[in-house]
Amino acid sequence: MKITDVAKSFFEATNLSTFVFNSQDQAIATFKMPIAPQLPTKLANKLLMNISQKISIHMFLRIGSIATFQIDHHKVVVWATSNMISGNGKYDDKVPLIDFHTFEAQLTLFYLSLTQSTPKFTESQLSLSDFDIIDRPNQEFESFNIHKPSHNGYLAEQQMLLGVEHGNLKEFNNNYVQFMDKGNFGILATSDLRSKKNITVAATTLFTRGGMYAENAYDLSDECIKKTELKQNITNIYEYTRTIGERFVKNVAQIKRKNIPFLIYRTQEYIYDNLATVKNIDEIAQEMGCSKSYLIHLFKRTTGVSIIEFLTSQRILSAKQLLLFTQLSVYEIANTLGYNGTSQFSRTFKNATGISPSQFKKNQNL
Repeated sequence: MKITDVAKSFFEATNLSTFVFNSQDQAIATFKMPIAPQLPTKLANKLLMNISQKISIHMFLRIGSIATFQIDHHKVVVWATSNMISGNGKYDDKVPLIDFHTFEAQLTLFYLSLTQSTPKFTESQLSLSDFDIIDRPNQEFESFNIHKPSHNGYLAEQQMLLGVEHGNLKEFNNNYVQFMDKGNFGILATSDLRSKKNITVAATTLFTRGGMYAENAYDLSDECIKKTELKQNITNIYEYTRTIGERFVKNVAQIKRKNIPFLIYRTQEYIYDNLATVKNIDEIAQEMGCSKSYLIHLFKRTTGVSIIEFLTSQRILSAKQLLLFTQLSVYEIANTLGYNGTSQFSRTFKNATGISPSQFKKNQNL
């Protein structure tokens, strides 16, 4: 079977953008979703110059994970695109955001299909950060040292923690990149490994606040920090820390599933995931596959509040964060949260808090 045929089958099975080049570094096949970006020429040239028969995985903050390897006279690039890639940061959920081990396993199967042999992975990776600054080495390390505490950093932390508190992987991953990029870590260490360990400890401490029972949270935190301290190398701090965060998220989700009916858990998940777009209870009931009256009754009995009250409380919480930690206008916040204009948003906000959005911001001396 041709390498392009196998690459096409691999793409169809995984949705991972897959590019095949000939020995002259000319693209002969491209398989990607319509919404996924094209591989930037500058980055492709840099990757193809350093390609070998071993699989190399390069992991970046904003653009996701990229793997490269060579077979005979062909060069292959596989891109697990981040859902926070440059632009408006909003790509379809079908664009993969996968963990390192899943990506590695998929690449192994791809390589086996092509060669009937088990691949070898390189231990040393290229020092690349993002395709627009690929000529600047050590950008990952530098980026943490230049940060100072900021409102945007605090907002990023709070949005990420909501994902942990809700036990919602999608919400956590959507906010994780901003958290790591803007988080208020400060100056951490001159040693690269020590800096990465300190970042992990700081992030894990934040994860601990995210909604697990205190004893369980601190036990998991201690376990993660102890394992981190024993490590002699952390290849990619972003992916390593995100994996720890996902453990907290999954633990919270497990606790929530045990304590409330699965239908109510799914309803809350749907609201978290569609906070700005959900229109009414009929829509939610249809998505849950149950009657509206049954959902209303069970939700109120389980949580003590109505579905509308729950939806409103989540929107008001997001509105407070946006008012405090961004420069968005009241009009822009209303649109962001799915309200039909400023007046509806202001009226709802005042009913919930007793004051208008503008007064709330003024009261914080901002």
